[in-house]
Amino acid sequence: MDHQPNKSNSNILSIVGIVFGISSLIFSVIPCLGVFAIIFGAIAIILSIIAVIRVFMLEQTKILAIIALVISLLGMASLGFQFFVTSKLIYDEIELQQINETEELDELEESEDTEELDVIPEEIEEIEEIEEVQETSFNSKGLKLESGIESDTFVYGSHRCYTS
Repeated sequence: MDHQPNKSNSNILSIVGIVFGISSLIFSVIPCLGVFAIIFGAIAIILSIIAVIRVFMLEQTKILAIIALVISLLGMASLGFQFFVTSKLIYDEIELQQINETEELDELEESEDTEELDVIPEEIEEIEEIEEVQETSFNSKGLKLESGIESDTFVYGSHRCYTS
């Protein structure tokens, strides 16, 4: 007795491959369900490839197996495109946040620089008058002397010292 494989097995594999391929295609366009699309797509591709190989070996009608394979591949391609677009958007958002943080730091540094330079003109005049009054000189020992004070007084750092 010659045992020939059942021709309907190839059709069943093709139909199951189409069902899993359509499931993969549907889940691939729904956000956050890409894991199911990967699982269904992998199963659909495997079943479709097996169905195509069996159909070519048994010389049966090939249209159902080829449709199953094409739908499975479309589902996985759609999933890959969704992952690519999502990762691109996330990467661009992260890059934009880094640029904004850098610009904020630059603006903060510039504002600190301008705050240091903000001096009222009246304060400048007072500072100049104080500088004119306090002329400093150094004695023979290299100690700083203030004008207007007796010669036996000198300033050492922030302390005023008197010599006897």
